[in-house]
Amino acid sequence: MKTLLVTGAAGGVATRVRPYLRDRYRLKLLDLREATGLATNETALTGDIADPVLVRKAAEGVDGILHLACSYSLDIDFETTLDANYRAQLLLLDACREFGIRRFVFASSHHVVGHHRIDGFAGDDAQVAPDGFYALSKVFGEAACALYAHRHGIKALSIRIGNADTEVADGRRQHIWVSGRDLAQLIGIGIEHDDITHDVVYGVSRCPAPFFANARAAELGYMPEDDASAHLAATFVPRERMPAESGPDFVGGPYVPQPLIVRRPA
Repeated sequence: MKTLLVTGAAGGVATRVRPYLRDRYRLKLLDLREATGLATNETALTGDIADPVLVRKAAEGVDGILHLACSYSLDIDFETTLDANYRAQLLLLDACREFGIRRFVFASSHHVVGHHRIDGFAGDDAQVAPDGFYALSKVFGEAACALYAHRHGIKALSIRIGNADTEVADGRRQHIWVSGRDLAQLIGIGIEHDDITHDVVYGVSRCPAPFFANARAAELGYMPEDDASAHLAATFVPRERMPAESGPDFVGGPYVPQPLIVRRPA
């Protein structure tokens, strides 16, 4: 059984995919706070993923890394993203190089194309258009994966996750929702599939009028099992009734109306 290092292991996305992953892998769980509900094949570490000593300790002896950890919020400023979203990305990829870890799965985001309008959206073929500093860091993360894939032969899969909540809150999210089971399937493809250099896929389940055809994921064998329309929240808001601050006209939704914040020295 292969061992995976999972960063951000106490977070919401990790909590949803762990039950599916631990059936196939031993999981080494890393987060600032200790992950709970551990199975017999899970171990937990706590600490900062921007700490190079901790990253080397966590990565040694694993077969692959699932990098879920990040700093994010609607109004996040650039400086807040630097350690968790930039430095940690390079530390983890360089640990792959150092220890000969051949598989790296990166939790990217649909927000890397979030500034596009929904009407006329090009889907899989859309050019990068980040909708904030969180999304900008995900663009960097994908580029870093490509660098280490081509330079050092690491097989990297960037999954541009749609909406991974347990229920679908509104009409925008209905087009990009993903279940924990389907996301775990994509992660497994990233760990196991031979035909990967650095590939980008979308973390979406079956969705009505999907924003993404997800053609590359299908080529890699992805067959989503869950349907967004079967998981609508009781308080579901159709897109035409969404308030302006929720960004109903944009792929990235509420991130688009937010101001960009760059701290300046006093």
